[in-house]
Amino acid sequence: MCRRALLLGGAALSLPGFGPVPPVHLHRPAAWRPGGRVVVVVHGVGRNADGYRDAWAPHAEAQGFLLLCPEFSQAQFPGARHFSQGNARAPRAQWRFAALDAAVDAALAAQGDAPGREFSLYGHSAGAQFVHRHLLLTGAARARRVVIANAGWYSFPDTGTPFPHGLGGLDLDPAALRAALARDVVILLGEADTDPHHPSLRRDAMTDRQGVNRLERGRNFHAAAQALAAAEGVPFHWRLLTVPGVGHVNARMAVAAAPLLV
Repeated sequence: MCRRALLLGGAALSLPGFGPVPPVHLHRPAAWRPGGRVVVVVHGVGRNADGYRDAWAPHAEAQGFLLLCPEFSQAQFPGARHFSQGNARAPRAQWRFAALDAAVDAALAAQGDAPGREFSLYGHSAGAQFVHRHLLLTGAARARRVVIANAGWYSFPDTGTPFPHGLGGLDLDPAALRAALARDVVILLGEADTDPHHPSLRRDAMTDRQGVNRLERGRNFHAAAQALAAAEGVPFHWRLLTVPGVGHVNARMAVAAAPLLV
């Protein structure tokens, strides 16, 4: 079994126009070979990519996929603006979502694999915020499957509501948004993630319109995306799945998420 942190990115790599490329913590099963399945996991607000790697490593070993966990550090991606919101209020050329693909390509190259490959994508909590905004705003074209788990709150697919609670005021590609609704996406929610006073849960009047806990907000976000697809007359392939007895715990969500990504 091979498990190690790749010291890629940070000061060593920078993507012109986009800023730093995150380092990647990985787990490579002994049986994995270039061309095999790849799963990318985006950490939460704790920025603990190594902890996420450790929680997901048994699933990578059991199912034989290369696990890549980019680390969006506070130093390189300060605050929610540059991490979970992708700096999307800035001009498109300064959005931070491209850093994910750059980090993946650096890690793939280090493993003797080709850049530009597809992968499955999972984000939990603040990572789920990053992932769903990446999907809605850029299309996340390389993500063959997407699992959005236990996000604290969302950018609803509503151009009448200003970003970050909606998509209003952004350099938005309507065609990309419509295409995102047809992607293989799972909104994965812990049925016990219902604490309205959880220490990392954002609570204010605007955010509470989405619901007062993560379970409510996730269900309402899925419903809003489904309603937009119906109004636009486009296919809708998202699924809403819940995990009984699980709260805001990545390791327990991973048990349900891993089979959905391979």
